[in-house]
Amino acid sequence: MSIRAWLVRRQIRKLFRRDLFAKPGEPVPEPNFHEALSYSESRMPQPPKSTEVEAVEAEQDGVKFKGEWVAEPGTRKDRILFYSHGGGYVWGSPKVYRDLAWRLLKACDARVFLLDYSLAPDAKCPTQINEGLAAIDYIRAAHPDAKFAMSGDSAGGNLTAALMLAMRDSGRKPADVISMISPWLDLTGSGDSIKTNGKKDVMLRPDGIAMAAAAYAGDIDPSDPQPSPLFADHSNLPPILMQAGSEEILLDDSVRMHASIVKAGGNSTLKVWNKMHHVWHMSAGIVPEGKQAIQQIADFFNKHW
Repeated sequence: MSIRAWLVRRQIRKLFRRDLFAKPGEPVPEPNFHEALSYSESRMPQPPKSTEVEAVEAEQDGVKFKGEWVAEPGTRKDRILFYSHGGGYVWGSPKVYRDLAWRLLKACDARVFLLDYSLAPDAKCPTQINEGLAAIDYIRAAHPDAKFAMSGDSAGGNLTAALMLAMRDSGRKPADVISMISPWLDLTGSGDSIKTNGKKDVMLRPDGIAMAAAAYAGDIDPSDPQPSPLFADHSNLPPILMQAGSEEILLDDSVRMHASIVKAGGNSTLKVWNKMHHVWHMSAGIVPEGKQAIQQIADFFNKHW
């Protein structure tokens, strides 16, 4: 782990994991991810001024959706990366992810579409899946010959997996290749890493994950494959790359999904990065491991475009 990664992890821990600083006998502070995320959002870098951002608000087959195209002059138009942002389904927007989108488009030489899905608890599963499918259908109808990749982080990794499964089950043309960053795939919180990494994860804590899961799943059983893609049939899927940090509480979501895809005869690659924080790619402007992980995605995509 680089010194820069260590310093960033230290700051994230102070911001997100106040419970780890409570002394014996003191009450454990309630998780306040909105406060921490809002603080982080105000400090997120933006891409260079040369970056082209185009807002989209459209409707496909009666379903409205929003998003943004992110590109640069000269970016290839025959490659599209459809990206779903993280935030536990209760936070996040394309604006916060423009810098990461710019880094991905530079590494992959592809235009990036950032889906601006509706947030929980006002919108619950499967609203976000339906919006994603509508956006995908709209984009692919307008660009039928373009190579099409999908990616997402955390809750966006969940949505990426759910969309991948819905596309297969509905007979839609699959994406050429998929990547998932620190994906949240099990809303029941049954993975061993929830406990074993409970005091190692510098950002997420189990009770916060449970609160977000309840907000998103609503009346649907959290073990249902729609909100929890880990429990779906994983046969006949596109090539998939999953990346996660070794001390994340969500690590076992990736480990179990990878094993299930391989068991079903699929093409899955799992890369576990030593002591990297949740979605360290967002720190790529500072942390060298973030740049390296983004390049790893680009290299994987280039094998399957």
